[in-house]
Amino acid sequence: MYSKLLAASALSIVLSIQACSSGGSGADTRADDDAALGPQTEVQLTVALPQRMQNLGIPVDVDVTVAGATHTMAKDNFTYYMDTSLPKDRSFPVFFAVRRASDNLILAAAESSITTDADSLAFSLPPQTFDTAFDSDSDGFSNIAELERGSAPLGVSEDFDGDGIANDSDSDDDNDGVADIYDAFPLDANESIDTDGDGIGNNLDYDDDNDLIVDADDKFPLDANESLDLDLDGLGNSVDLDDDGDGTLDLEDPQPSDPRVTGNEDSDGDGIRDLEDAFPYNQAEHNDLDGDGIGDNEDTDDNGNGIEDSQENAIVGIPYSLVRPTIDGAYGWSEWAGSTRSDSKGNYLSIDHLMIDVDGLFANQSRRYYNYSYWRAKHDGTDLYILAVIYDEPFFEIFNDSTNIWEDDTAELYFDVGNDKASSYGSDDYQQLFSYQNMASNNKLVGFNSAQGMNVTYSSSAGMEMPGSTRTVYEFKVNLNSIGLRPEQRFGFDIQVNDDNNGGDRDAKWGWFASPGTDTSWQDPSTFGTAVLAPVRAVNPGD
Repeated sequence: MYSKLLAASALSIVLSIQACSSGGSGADTRADDDAALGPQTEVQLTVALPQRMQNLGIPVDVDVTVAGATHTMAKDNFTYYMDTSLPKDRSFPVFFAVRRASDNLILAAAESSITTDADSLAFSLPPQTFDTAFDSDSDGFSNIAELERGSAPLGVSEDFDGDGIANDSDSDDDNDGVADIYDAFPLDANESIDTDGDGIGNNLDYDDDNDLIVDADDKFPLDANESLDLDLDGLGNSVDLDDDGDGTLDLEDPQPSDPRVTGNEDSDGDGIRDLEDAFPYNQAEHNDLDGDGIGDNEDTDDNGNGIEDSQENAIVGIPYSLVRPTIDGAYGWSEWAGSTRSDSKGNYLSIDHLMIDVDGLFANQSRRYYNYSYWRAKHDGTDLYILAVIYDEPFFEIFNDSTNIWEDDTAELYFDVGNDKASSYGSDDYQQLFSYQNMASNNKLVGFNSAQGMNVTYSSSAGMEMPGSTRTVYEFKVNLNSIGLRPEQRFGFDIQVNDDNNGGDRDAKWGWFASPGTDTSWQDPSTFGTAVLAPVRAVNPGD
């Protein structure tokens, strides 16, 4: 009953508004009379629309009727306001009406009262005060409800399924048992789901998940991310960690789609399964650390760093001795007694790495003289003594006829005093070359990249050549202070020899530590081996 009365009041307000809009300002003359009778109260009226009306998204006007006068309130977003003057110390009923701006369709109304008991007051109408139960076409649905559902407030709503409930209020318009809010096709009783959102219901759609695989061939017709289940375990292949169900994870399975192949097979019977065997058909090999195609058992350099496994991480300990060799190129067994012969891994100090073979004369030569060439060393705390003995080098194959010293028969000493194994020479890296014909004017040469200052005295067996001799000898004395080398200090070291057998340029080059097949030590100290001088100790002069 209240809603009907309120609706009637609102209707009368609207009619008054329409009359005012055609006949004058809309202000009641009694209000003017009252204004002239005594003190006034300044009233600030504010109305905030309910959220429901704000959500409509259509222009609306708010009218207020007070003291016999109707006014359209000003608007600021969804807040409406108006200032007016009313006689003081009185009570006034106030009516509010919300209407659609385009055609004055009434949407809501509210009633309240104002008591003017102060010089000024602010009146704010709460949103919840509004009544929205206005049904202009009497179809049982309020005007605002019809606007919300998109139907016409002045026309009767449809009843699609003929169940006597208008579509606007029917929760299942097509009566298919699926509520409209969950029904992708609320007006089609034959469809309710559209998994892939392509506008075709699943009942008619041949590819419900739109993964380009028809439902008849799709193990997961409603999952666009899955279509196959090879082992029929209920998990799609995309998430199944073992697609073929053979017990081996796909990441470890050489054939993840074939349950007959698990990766646990051991084809060569070496105890290592094929999956982890770099040589699954070679029982003698199963690992290849450097990936060079040669199994580690056969590979002499497993990690491929250019250093043979037998020498990897080996250190040459150079003994301390007060038996000082005479540097004359005449090798004497007793004067070199006590010198080092092998490294920390027991490798003989052979000069046997073929670094250069210009004409391929040595790689397959049966005499293999480099297997017998070697070096030895010892120190007395002041000088380092080094012996190099080169076998199978007849005197008639020794030449000194080239412009460059390294193209003739030559020995080379290398030092990396800091043992930092840098890839380029620094202030503590040294190279010197020594001609076998040590009486020649160009018998020594400091390397192009070498630091200066290394003081070396040397002699070779050139002055003692005899017919039938098949070995040459170099003896060196290196002043330790000249290169800043101290006992108990590790340092990089290598000794190499150039071989000229027939005049002209050299034919081969050999080294103790440098990688076979390379000649980069003259610019790269990282290729040197490692040595250390034994500490100085008290010894008998005859030791």
